[in-house]
Amino acid sequence: MAQVEVNDVGDMVLTEAAAMRALADPIRLALVDRLTRHGTASIDELAAHAGIDADATQAHVEKLVEVGLVVADGDGWRAVGRGLFFEVPESGTEETQAAARALAGAMLLSYERLPRDWVENTEPQLELKWARAAGLFNAGMTVTADELNQIQADLEIMLKPYLNRTEPPADARRVRMLAYFLPSGT
Repeated sequence: MAQVEVNDVGDMVLTEAAAMRALADPIRLALVDRLTRHGTASIDELAAHAGIDADATQAHVEKLVEVGLVVADGDGWRAVGRGLFFEVPESGTEETQAAARALAGAMLLSYERLPRDWVENTEPQLELKWARAAGLFNAGMTVTADELNQIQADLEIMLKPYLNRTEPPADARRVRMLAYFLPSGT
């Protein structure tokens, strides 16, 4: 079984092609997303979440265990971290670069439904103060690749105190922040 590093904000740091390829599968990505967001789950709970049978779920979980992303926890399974961090490596094998790009694409497509689901199901139920706090940041800018990398690193540093909270205020809620960094083709 491979071991995956966990960084100081609790993200599993993916550097190996095998782990990235395993997660580029939409079902495995959904299983890891479920475990990182909601904690330990049984095979039956994971199967219900993924909409597949328990035997197929078990096979997917075994692959995630093999690459070091999931471990047994009592009668269930848990992710070894609270999130994911990976980059398309500048150097290294073409296999690792291709796996990272495949995972990035799978993640973008996997999460495309989240804003629609939120608008249709969650937003109408929010109290006014939470509806006013929700929002979208949509900015177009001209930056270099290095500057874009720095913007992403700065954002993670800014969010670190909130990501690592162990005792949030009583009126705090879990907030999902989606940030897309989509360079143009030229």
